[in-house]
Amino acid sequence: MTSDNNKPAGKKALSRRDFIKLGAAGAAGLAIGAAKSPTLAAPYIKRQGADPAVVRFWSWYTDQQDQFPKVIADFEAKNPNIKVDLQIKSDVTGAYLPALLASAAADDLPEVYAPHVYSVEFGKKGLGADLIKELGADFMKDFFPSANSMFLDGEAQYAMGWMAQTMGFYYDPDIFAQAGIDGEPETWDDMIAASNQIKSKVSGNLGAMQAATDGFSVNDLWFPMITGFSGDPATVKMLDGHQAKWTDQPVVDALTLYRKTLDGGLWQKGQTGMDQVACLNALYTGKGAAFYSGSWNPGRIYKDAPPELVKRLKVMKTPSVAAGKPHWTGNSAGAAFSLSNHSKNKDAAITFLQYLYSAEVYAWTMSESVSLPATKSAADQVTDPIIKTMAAWLPDGCRHWLTGPAGQVVADTIMLFTAGKLTDPKEAAQAMEDGAAKLTYS
Repeated sequence: MTSDNNKPAGKKALSRRDFIKLGAAGAAGLAIGAAKSPTLAAPYIKRQGADPAVVRFWSWYTDQQDQFPKVIADFEAKNPNIKVDLQIKSDVTGAYLPALLASAAADDLPEVYAPHVYSVEFGKKGLGADLIKELGADFMKDFFPSANSMFLDGEAQYAMGWMAQTMGFYYDPDIFAQAGIDGEPETWDDMIAASNQIKSKVSGNLGAMQAATDGFSVNDLWFPMITGFSGDPATVKMLDGHQAKWTDQPVVDALTLYRKTLDGGLWQKGQTGMDQVACLNALYTGKGAAFYSGSWNPGRIYKDAPPELVKRLKVMKTPSVAAGKPHWTGNSAGAAFSLSNHSKNKDAAITFLQYLYSAEVYAWTMSESVSLPATKSAADQVTDPIIKTMAAWLPDGCRHWLTGPAGQVVADTIMLFTAGKLTDPKEAAQAMEDGAAKLTYS
């Protein structure tokens, strides 16, 4: 495997507007006000004399915290009968999820919300709207299947991708070369050897890193291993619905391989105490050689990393479980939006969603935030080397997180496994199955 991610010289050359071409909309300038007003299938009509309809818009996506206010201002100027109340809570577990779950318990979900792992669960309870029913199947055709698949339940779809997501290793080729490593490791065994070689030859280097402060992040890493052993990208979806058991052989094999990476010295010391920011900072300062993470990082890296690292940084696909096997890459919509089913302002929220995903507005937002688009047409316009490389992985990916009720059980178990409090793969698989079997799947 090889990847060509050479950056243009100098940080000034890395203007955000260079990353994704916007066609005619981009040529007119990137001011959001220049975007054409989208054609709305069912525009919201305010009752005469009524106050503007309020659309509460909740997420934890700080990636677009600079763009959303501009998008909203433009939308409200075009739709004075609708007000959008934006709330971004960057603390997902401490602030966002408690607020979201409380609103769900009160049957008062915000009109448009980021569902985290609760999209299908809320939908099955009637709290989240079926977007195919509300927006139409034609609206969904341009999305990558992996950006929407985890939100499907039968013929219904309870969320749609906002930022597509895929996983791989960001790495510094200079450190690899300094350690005498030529090319990119193909298998997880190769990656273990490479990381240990770096640690032995580059003084004080942490080698390969993962953010392992919570089980959901660890799932990003080991779930693609499950697909690697099953050969079927639907395996994790089957596990999610408990149509397959967590004690099935591909799960045990994946846990065995993950245990091998832990015991074999692949990861940095203190991995359970290092979050995304800590790992990125180690990469920036040359203390880490590679960081397994997702496609949400380029914008942050371009903003915060030293210019010389930005120019040489590369990204490689997730290693395969064995030589010659596919490099299954964990793909999904790491960010998505759902629609409240019971809000009196649902029609206004639909109008806002149609605007938000209109071609001009969506392309502008993805470009300005250096994000990986969830639609094929927008991904075709990507020009940034890292995002372009990762976009090429989107058609052939696998699930790497859960939307069903077993999400917390699996996350808690894999954290015990990562921390060494549970070491036997079969026992870990059984713990997952025991917990999952007690839950209700509708």
